[in-house]
Amino acid sequence: MKFESSEPIIHSTARVNKGVFGEYTHLDERARVTESELGDYSYLLHDSEMIYTTVGKFCAIAPFVRINPGNHPYWRPAMANFTYRSLDYGFGDNDQKYFDWRKSFRVEIGHDVWIGQGALIMPGVKIGTGAIVGGGAIVTRDVEPYALVGGSPAKLIRHRFCESVTASLLRISWWDWSREQIKERIEDLRLDNINDFCYKYDPEFSTNDTGSSSS
Repeated sequence: MKFESSEPIIHSTARVNKGVFGEYTHLDERARVTESELGDYSYLLHDSEMIYTTVGKFCAIAPFVRINPGNHPYWRPAMANFTYRSLDYGFGDNDQKYFDWRKSFRVEIGHDVWIGQGALIMPGVKIGTGAIVGGGAIVTRDVEPYALVGGSPAKLIRHRFCESVTASLLRISWWDWSREQIKERIEDLRLDNINDFCYKYDPEFSTNDTGSSSS
């Protein structure tokens, strides 16, 4: 896939209902988006789905990911969908109160987040910038910026960087750079030594740490 312009690339088999897409975004085969936003340069690969979700910039969402799956009203006498999708069954009007409740549990995903294949992100979860969600993880709680989580339910495995580097990266906020700045600084974004990057772009950065991850 190659972008010929900044316009989103949406595969012909993808399904969109009230989606908002930034520049250089991509929806792959059979991806489904409902009342959600996908930030600049982010993509949703094949057979993934999100509903009532806000995704930041530069996010990588692998195949078969499900973000914000449906909840049933388990506290009621009947929780089957005929009670809220009543029109489909000839039982009168739909239950708008249920749908309003469902929409209130919006998922928020920060910038430069990587969500691995087959992950499940539950309603209302917030995933911080720079986080990694391991393949097959079931995320039921918020994820801190630059944390790596995995498992079912997902738990913290480690942080990608030490606290001082994480704080510096959040101050730099390279994801907000212009396209021209990113092009000029692409080699810096490829640096293997994270401290070098922070020293160059964050006047507040000062540490004797190596920049390696912490538990």
